[in-house]
Amino acid sequence: MKNVEERLRALPDIAASSGLQADEQLKRKILRAAEGKTRKPAFQAKRLVPAFCALVVLVGGLAFALPRLHGNNAPGIQTPLIESHPAGSVTVGEKLALDVPPGSISIKPSRNPSYRSIWAPMSGGNFPLICVDGRYYRLLTNPTSISSSLLGGSLGTVSTFTSEPALAGKNGICSNAVQAGETVYAVNGMNGAMAAAKVNGQMRVFQRVSFGDSALVGGERLSDTLKASSAVALELSGVGAINDPATAQRLVGILLSSASFLRAGGSETNQSLLIQLKSGLVLQMAVNGERVIACGTWACPEFFDAFQEAMQ
Repeated sequence: MKNVEERLRALPDIAASSGLQADEQLKRKILRAAEGKTRKPAFQAKRLVPAFCALVVLVGGLAFALPRLHGNNAPGIQTPLIESHPAGSVTVGEKLALDVPPGSISIKPSRNPSYRSIWAPMSGGNFPLICVDGRYYRLLTNPTSISSSLLGGSLGTVSTFTSEPALAGKNGICSNAVQAGETVYAVNGMNGAMAAAKVNGQMRVFQRVSFGDSALVGGERLSDTLKASSAVALELSGVGAINDPATAQRLVGILLSSASFLRAGGSETNQSLLIQLKSGLVLQMAVNGERVIACGTWACPEFFDAFQEAMQ
């Protein structure tokens, strides 16, 4: 403080030479400045080093992760139209960033996509399913869960849990994947083509299919079992992918209006048709020649001709 006292004694001369007024206010400012220099700094440089390193690691991690999440925008590389998000969590915009979960199915521009199946595998001779009053729904692997915003009204609760659903009858709701007492829901906008229920604690999606030579009920048509009017992308394995929503909707319209029913049974093949919807949900049909198979087998050469033309 000795230097401070000397500065205070010399204050009138310093103030005069600087054009200041040597009053009590100036004296208090000098004293506060001196006290501040003697205090221990609130933050030390060595404390900032770990935080700065953590910030560098975080920013570096983001820089590495973002291209993988949102595609590579480098010249000559086309960004995928469909990105990954939990189903039902994203508002669809101009880019159609559809809400499928990370690591699950996505439809990208391709001239020759490989075969992909999103049906859950069979176990004990049967695939995982729900039967709701004679209408069968098969579990899909994509998405791994959906939000409550995609759930419609309750279809009832599972009354029978059995490993032999074909023997359970067609009244009420039975399942070999959803436990008894669990609620089965309609899926918004799907008009009976999909159902949802909890499997191992996650709300999962089931698609309408044929089972035990049972497909259509009453006067149903393909449009009743395959609600795909909101399609935004298609993928036909071995042929190509359509990512233009207008073209996808036109092709689906041809399929729904021109397909003719052949039989209730069907079989999975090494070729599939994936239909991505605006909601982010994906429908699948097996393909055999000019036939599509899901809830029964349907012939539609017009659809396959139109798909080939759209690829040119």
